[in-house]
Amino acid sequence: MRLTRFALGAGVVVVAAFILAVAIGAHSALTPVIAIVALVGLIACGNLLYGKHSHGAAATARMRPAQEAQNRAIDEAQRRAQQERAQARQLRGQARRTPGDSAR
Repeated sequence: MRLTRFALGAGVVVVAAFILAVAIGAHSALTPVIAIVALVGLIACGNLLYGKHSHGAAATARMRPAQEAQNRAIDEAQRRAQQERAQARQLRGQARRTPGDSAR
């Protein structure tokens, strides 16, 4: 939790410093460098806050029993529907191959 607060604070400080540097008029050859450093800092802090080892990533990756049951039910329904479609195709194919009693 301490690292998250630090990363959030560092992001705010980097953004504030970049805004001040641009507002003061530091429009020299260092402006692109300042922008790149600010972007790198923001990306690094964002990765600390929301990266794959963060608490939020662990919470979303966790699978809950109700969710697993729902996923299994959906998979089963899709499998049954696919079997029914295959059976219907097979019956239509057999009906086409057999001569019918239709009057000509």
